[in-house]
Amino acid sequence: MDPRIIQMAILAAAFWLPMLALVAMYFFRKLQLQERLAAIERGADLVVDREASAGRTRRAGIVCIAGGLGISAAALIVASLAHEGLAPALVGQAVAVVPIAIGLGLLVDYRIARRELAVAARVVPGRPDGAR
Repeated sequence: MDPRIIQMAILAAAFWLPMLALVAMYFFRKLQLQERLAAIERGADLVVDREASAGRTRRAGIVCIAGGLGISAAALIVASLAHEGLAPALVGQAVAVVPIAIGLGLLVDYRIARRELAVAARVVPGRPDGAR
């Protein structure tokens, strides 16, 4: 097969796949908006849970930071192995650092959420001393 055809296919995929993802995201958001407007018309009470939103944002932040650190560590491992001539043998191990870092980020978020739930269970709202 001609290498130029493969290159064109890769370029087309690199352009069209993100474009299709953006279009799909647009229609998904449009559907969410229509459902929300229909609920408002029916008189449903739409309350935004700020704590849940903050929890999702925290989780996304921790996962993104952990993923970035994992990619950085993988790049450092590959660069150091390429200098020694061992790159082909251990590139897979270096790439495995990324999901490990993301998993560690999720575990950190789990520990933070568990600690917050334990504190919330101990403190009862409405009582100044926090007793049950």
